[in-house]
Amino acid sequence: MQAAQDERTVQTNLDKVLHDKGLRTTPQRKLIYRIITATAQHVSAQQIQQELEEVFPGISLPTVYSTLELFTQLGVIHKMAINNGEMLYDTGWSHPHAHMRCKKCGRIIDLDIPPVTQQDIRSAAEAGFSVDSGDLLLYGLCKECAAQESKSATV
Repeated sequence: MQAAQDERTVQTNLDKVLHDKGLRTTPQRKLIYRIITATAQHVSAQQIQQELEEVFPGISLPTVYSTLELFTQLGVIHKMAINNGEMLYDTGWSHPHAHMRCKKCGRIIDLDIPPVTQQDIRSAAEAGFSVDSGDLLLYGLCKECAAQESKSATV
């Protein structure tokens, strides 16, 4: 019951943001946003397009990219580049947050800390740099991969 209520709230927020900008809420836009918000993992445009194919056969990757770019500009999702150049997408509603990326399995995990602090922005300003956005991506081993490495080191 709570999950259905949460989804309606998120969808209502998306509808409001689109309406306030004079944009239509299309079934494709709703589903793209639902795919992003329904997964705990960060998703790529290709993953989203594959899921959309089940409901909208023939939907093009450029359509997915343009919708993702629109959502990024509206601030309803967050676009994050990872070290191989692939862009991943995450929701941006709840709160800005940092990420960890496992060097072994590649999984990206949310960290409940701000990606950029006010002190970071002040320091950049003192250096003459005007900050408009920022990400914090920490690299290391996730709990599962660290346990596997520890186990294989003791064998």
